[in-house]
Amino acid sequence: MSDIPEKFDEKYYDRDYFQTPEGKKYRDAGGSTHGWSYANPTGEFTGAESIAKAWKKVFEPRNMLDVGAGRGTFIAYARDAGIEAEGFDFSSWTISDEGRYPRCKAEWLRLYDATEPWPYEDDSFDLVVALDFYEHIYEDDLDLVIAEMYRVASKYIFLQIATVGGGSGATIHETGYVMPKGEKIPMALEGCAVAGHVTVKSGAWWLDRLDHEDWMPRRDMVQHFCSLVDPAIIHHWMLNSIIALEKL
Repeated sequence: MSDIPEKFDEKYYDRDYFQTPEGKKYRDAGGSTHGWSYANPTGEFTGAESIAKAWKKVFEPRNMLDVGAGRGTFIAYARDAGIEAEGFDFSSWTISDEGRYPRCKAEWLRLYDATEPWPYEDDSFDLVVALDFYEHIYEDDLDLVIAEMYRVASKYIFLQIATVGGGSGATIHETGYVMPKGEKIPMALEGCAVAGHVTVKSGAWWLDRLDHEDWMPRRDMVQHFCSLVDPAIIHHWMLNSIIALEKL
């Protein structure tokens, strides 16, 4: 039996997704059932400390918005690094007292759907980050989400996106795919989709999709960031796509 829905909603991102070992069931191409989850009891990721310190050094932000912040781990570590960080997530479980990372205060993390207009003023944040986020967004919703990201960011954006050849679910994303909202996911792709990934494309595709006359990709800033963090910490990020953007 498979847990893969025809449309991923906030209910999918529950305890079984984040905490319960092998909490989400999926089928492989042969029809055998397997389990996957992040299997993280508390949301702890000690590598977040180095990453947050690198953000502080590279971008020098006063404040930061974490989009699709999950359990708020990066928010807490960014606060440790001296950044006034806050964020939102689609999942009611991640922001609950049970799901939220223990060091992330409740007021730093709110429940919100990124496919609705974001509840922030224009140019509100020096730095907007979205980690393992965009691959969860249906293509029909990308225009609004990207526009809102650019609207609330005043200077810099940092993205990490699961792309072809990488992935963060049960299997490597060997080929690209786009899953229409409400359409049954083929069994052969359930190992990719179990993580909620519905838009998997190449890094070049994403750069083209993010193209904006007022924003410029900064590959040099990505290189600077990577030089400051132990490669073992960001190994999976480097298999996917890391993108930095600066407002002109």
